[in-house]
Amino acid sequence: MPRFLKWSCALALGVLATTGSPEAFGQYAVGHRTFGIGTVAGVGYSRMDYQFPGIEPGEPFYLLPTLEMKVFLGDRLSIDLSVPVVNIAASQALQDYFFVTGDIYLNFHPSAPHSSWELFAAVGLGVDYASWEGEDENGQTLSESGYAFHIPARVGMEFNNRRRNFSLFVAARPFFSLVRGGSDETRPGGGGMLEVGIMAYTIQYQADRY
Repeated sequence: MPRFLKWSCALALGVLATTGSPEAFGQYAVGHRTFGIGTVAGVGYSRMDYQFPGIEPGEPFYLLPTLEMKVFLGDRLSIDLSVPVVNIAASQALQDYFFVTGDIYLNFHPSAPHSSWELFAAVGLGVDYASWEGEDENGQTLSESGYAFHIPARVGMEFNNRRRNFSLFVAARPFFSLVRGGSDETRPGGGGMLEVGIMAYTIQYQADRY
């Protein structure tokens, strides 16, 4: 009997050592993000003067659900891609011209990966293309096109669930642009957005001691 009790105690201690409480396990097993996909919506102001006839260059702008993708180079650094797919698809219905645009960011996550909330700051590059078609007073078709290069930034806060495989974030996105429009004249542009987004992540667990 004493030998049986000895082995039983050893087994119990082994189970406690390998499993332990959730707090103890969380002390060593950390989820490291590798890839993320999600969407963002927002509202703001944009001034992009493509110099198309009858189109005001500055107006409120509604950012409809986007496609967001992140590839992590480390816990505190990711490359992000943002494409406003719904705005692009609906551009001719919502505006008087067609456009396509996208941004790529280098995103810094200084408080990752040990927090339920994280600050992030990103700087990026983007490109737009826009085209317009109309008719003159004689009924002849007119068409013009333009493009823009812009430098956006994103600063915000991300709120993570316990496993860090899902998050909600809020961000501000100011941007500066150089727009070359229908008259072949380059003009400055820019604006700012307030955004709310959700992300889902693939997680790789490692035994980290911290």
